Parts: sequence; structure tokens; C-alpha cells
Amino acid sequence: MNKRSIIYTPFLRHDKIRFNKRVYMFIFFLFISIILWLLIKLRYEYVSTITYKVNISELPDNKVVVDPDGLSVTVRVRALGYNLLRYKFFKYYKPLQAAADGLIPSKGMYYILLSQQRERFSLQLGADLTLLDVSPDTLYFQLSEVVHKMVAVKPNLKIAYAKQHMQSSCYTVSPSEVSVKGPASIIDTLSFIYTQPLVLEDVSDKIDVELPIKPVKGISFQPSGVRVSIPVEKFTEARVEVPVSCINIPLGYDVLLSPKSVTVICNVAVSKYFALKPDIFTIVCDYNDLIVEPTGKAHVKVSKHPDFIGRIQLEPRKVDFIIVKTMH
Repeated sequence: MNKRSIIYTPFLRHDKIRFNKRVYMFIFFLFISIILWLLIKLRYEYVSTITYKVNISELPDNKVVVDPDGLSVTVRVRALGYNLLRYKFFKYYKPLQAAADGLIPSKGMYYILLSQQRERFSLQLGADLTLLDVSPDTLYFQLSEVVHKMVAVKPNLKIAYAKQHMQSSCYTVSPSEVSVKGPASIIDTLSFIYTQPLVLEDVSDKIDVELPIKPVKGISFQPSGVRVSIPVEKFTEARVEVPVSCINIPLGYDVLLSPKSVTVICNVAVSKYFALKPDIFTIVCDYNDLIVEPTGKAHVKVSKHPDFIGRIQLEPRKVDFIIVKTMH
């Protein structure tokens, strides 16, 4: 039997390790060299441009700027590289304040000459930046009358209840309306406003939270938040026999239904179980649907129910009907 010689090759040879070390050392020193080069370069002064948002201040009390977020200027500045890097890459700057004391009307718009704002802008830029130029020279904008209005608040709710629990009655919002202030062109379109979303899961107890108003561009609110309360209880399933009525029957006709009542199956808060009576429901079918219904079956639906029940089902969902002409 011949013996075969087996040669084991090391996974990492000494010459390969030395090569890898040289590569890592080269990359390390290259990185250090780049950092040092940048630090040296950033010590010099450079000329660059920066775009700033502009806020118009000192307006009359009954006037407000329409679309204030659309106002901006580009300033050309001279500064050390360190400061420009901070402003350029870290957005380390606040909007510039332009005074409206030189306001000039023009064809339904207004404008101010930014050349008259240079000293004000220069002071706001601070000692780190030297202002060289402002563009554009003229800033146009539209003003609107300030309007105050009371607007209803709707909470934005995304709530999942724990097993065998439900919202036991209507939520309450306090205050139910807030004072809004802003341009008439925006305020006049508001019929209600939303809160910031409330997202909860596995809820088994009453909810009582403060929710901020969802911002609306160009609008201020007072107060800026509301308290939302949502009653939560365990529920049980209940069944109630409720008579069915037909609506929109024209004069001289009548509708006979069979059966005359249906079973309402629903979830009801435990504390309200004994308040569940037939007269708190209204179950109807519509004559206008019956006259185009070829099957002779009327669809019934719930037109009124209390707010402390949930997951309503009807048995049966259709009833037989006959339209008869009455004698007068």
C-alpha cells in the first residue's frame, strides 16, 4: 500500500500577513493626511452663497403674509472654511428677519427692497460671516387680512381594543372648538381641524390624553392642544327584536312586510346592557329601492342606533314585501 504525502498549506502565510499590514498602514496614513489637508484648507477664507428663509416682521396687526414659507433670499458671504462648512452641511442658521417698515404696494402684491435690509441682515449673520451681496434685490409677497374663527376639532384615532373590550360611548374633546388665526384665504376653507394621530393597541381601560393640534401651514391655534377622553368597557353580545318600517312611501300606497321585525345582534357595553330596548333602534327599508327590486325582497338597514353598541348584524337582512294601493 503506497502512502500518499499530504501537504498542508497555511491559511494565512507570513508574507500575506505582512502585505495586509502594509495596506492597512497605507490607508491609515492616507486618511490622516486627508484630515490634516482639510484642516489646513479650512483655515483660509472663502466666498460662497447660502440660501436663507425670510420672515417679514413689523407688519400691521391686521395683516399676515400669505405663504410665508415661500420667501427666501440668497446671500453671498465671505468666511473661514470652518464656518462655511458648519453653515453648508449642518444647516446651522435661522431665518432672516426683514422689516416691513418700507412696504410698497404693487398690483395687489407688496414688496420690500432688500438693499435697505443689508445692515439688518449683516447683524443677524453675526461675526462669523461677512455679507457681500443679497439676491434678489426685491422681495415680492402677498398680504391678507388676519381672520379669527372658532373651528371644531376632530381627533385622529387609530385604536385597537383588547379582547372583549370596546368603546362604550362617544369620545369627548375638550375644548371641542379652538380659535384659529391666519389669512382669510385659508381660514375660510376650514370647517374642522385634526389632532396629531393617537395610535394605541390592546386597550382595556379608559383613555384620557392631551393631543396637540396638527399644524396647518400659515395658521396659529389657541389653545394648541385638546384633551380627548374615550370610555372603554368590556362588552357582551345582545339580541333585540326591532320592528321594520318603510320610508318614502307615496300617498295612496302602503307596504306590507314579512316578517315585520328583525333581530338586531350587537356588542353592548356591560354597564349599558339593560338600557338596550327596541325603541332605541330604527330599522328601515326604502320604498324607492323596493319599486326597482326584482326579487321581491327588501334590504333592511339600521338608520339609528345608540353610541354604546358595536358590530351590528341583522337577521334576516332581507324581508318579503308587497306594495298595495290604498283606498281614500
